[in-house]
Amino acid sequence: MRLSSIVVASAALVASSVQAETVTARVVADDYFSVYVGNGSGSSMALVGGSGASTWQSQGAPFSFEVAAGDYIYVAAWDSASYGPPHMWIGQFTIGSTTLYSNTTDWTTKFDNTVKDPSVAQVSALAQSASSWLLPLASMPNGSSPYGSLIGGSPASMIWHDTFGGDSASESGYALFRTLAPVVAVPEPSTYALLIAGLSLLAFATQRRA
Repeated sequence: MRLSSIVVASAALVASSVQAETVTARVVADDYFSVYVGNGSGSSMALVGGSGASTWQSQGAPFSFEVAAGDYIYVAAWDSASYGPPHMWIGQFTIGSTTLYSNTTDWTTKFDNTVKDPSVAQVSALAQSASSWLLPLASMPNGSSPYGSLIGGSPASMIWHDTFGGDSASESGYALFRTLAPVVAVPEPSTYALLIAGLSLLAFATQRRA
């Protein structure tokens, strides 16, 4: 392989390692949830996990997924009409040495009052809708009644967009939550420029010695 090709391949390898991270998540929702990753607008979104048919008593097992630079995490949660209120969700997301918790400061939210168990397309449409993203209003500590301690006694909070009760505006639909910022920062262009420049100098020096 030519030295210049090695430089390009090395740059691409380093760039890809900067742009990809593995997230280990634990989530519980009353009654159901789905987790997505996507861009800030919601126009690009992929389903990465969910509760399936399990209700909150059987949820909380860890699951993992990949995120790229600039990706946000989205959580959709909804209450089953069969069980009624209260409703909430709680979660923690570990990315490298950092753990993100559900709370009223690191997440924004909006809701739909017509659909339960939404599809990826419906979640994407809500994310892109004209309704504003707002901070969640309802919060209670992990361990609170009637749920007790969830996901290993995590310091995360149980949250909802307006109220835990049956008068929630999303009672007939679902609530959507998005991280306030990308979970993996987008590297500055100067980072790549410095990387490529350094590798190029290394290649030049190696060729001179040869």
